[in-house]
Amino acid sequence: MPRRKVTPELVGEMRRLRGEGLSYDKISRRLGLTPMTVYNYLQKRRKRARITPEIVEKMVDLRKRRFTYKKIAKELDVSFQTVARHMRAKKQGGRKKVTEEVLKEMREFRDVGLSERRIAEKMGLSYGTVFKHLRGGGFFERLKRKLGLR
Repeated sequence: MPRRKVTPELVGEMRRLRGEGLSYDKISRRLGLTPMTVYNYLQKRRKRARITPEIVEKMVDLRKRRFTYKKIAKELDVSFQTVARHMRAKKQGGRKKVTEEVLKEMREFRDVGLSERRIAEKMGLSYGTVFKHLRGGGFFERLKRKLGLR
């Protein structure tokens, strides 16, 4: 089968289909290309975003408003790694500490009926962190308690 020329219009169609949630494989079948061609045009050949001081300040502002790195990356259309690098440089990085105040707020949210997942979203924490603190530790911690070792 002869190779198909990838035009800017075709790349635009790839992006549109990817935006609709289609996989590289489905896009490639629909457009008559190989999955690797679709990947190359959608991933490797993307232009890198120029990170200006204004964008970094937006990152810091979003982080102070309890946005996760993942949400910041999506909001500003940059990679997760870019957000992490700039947050470390601005001393906004790292994991949030679960203080007694934070734990109290988690418990208040639970008492009004919010799920752990919803609490995590509201507080800008991971689901695992909320689950661990509200349900009393991980698997091994619960097992130790059950066996009377703790």
